[in-house]
Amino acid sequence: MNFTLKTFTSSLMLGVVAGVIALVAERADLFMTGGSLQLLGYVNTYTWILVSAFLFGIWGAIITTEVQAMIGLVTITNPELSWLWPFVNLIFAVSVGLVAVGFSKFWPSAKNSIKLLFMSTICALLDIPLVYFVIVTVLELPYVLYSATLPVYIILQLVPSTFLAYFLVKALTRSKALDLVR
Repeated sequence: MNFTLKTFTSSLMLGVVAGVIALVAERADLFMTGGSLQLLGYVNTYTWILVSAFLFGIWGAIITTEVQAMIGLVTITNPELSWLWPFVNLIFAVSVGLVAVGFSKFWPSAKNSIKLLFMSTICALLDIPLVYFVIVTVLELPYVLYSATLPVYIILQLVPSTFLAYFLVKALTRSKALDLVR
């Protein structure tokens, strides 16, 4: 997974797509939950982190997630938390990107579904401290809310985000929309 101009521009495009979708998804979250829970925004963000890390490694995941987070910051897609996403998403992007690079070096023949499931599991494990940080520390909501929402975020990570990422990787690879290097 070499970092090239093609990797940069493709990751940038994925970040813009993720950012545009976030404009709608996070405003829907704001309408549904008052901004306390980012269910649709969460699925959107972590789907694109998985896709970009899978296709382009660490730098691709970082570029995609930071472009999306900056679009959210500029457009204030979530008034309460937009300022926080560049930092939190960076942790996820680096972690998942490292897993993707590890697969490419140590088990390149693994099935795409296995790679994405393992990458998604890393995100789900990171949810334990990071959801606590956001809900209890930043939003100052009660611990009981953290206990109730953590399983929701883990399930969102392992089910819809993983499936969407799998189908997006498959579609992007088949369509050659990103002009992927073989």
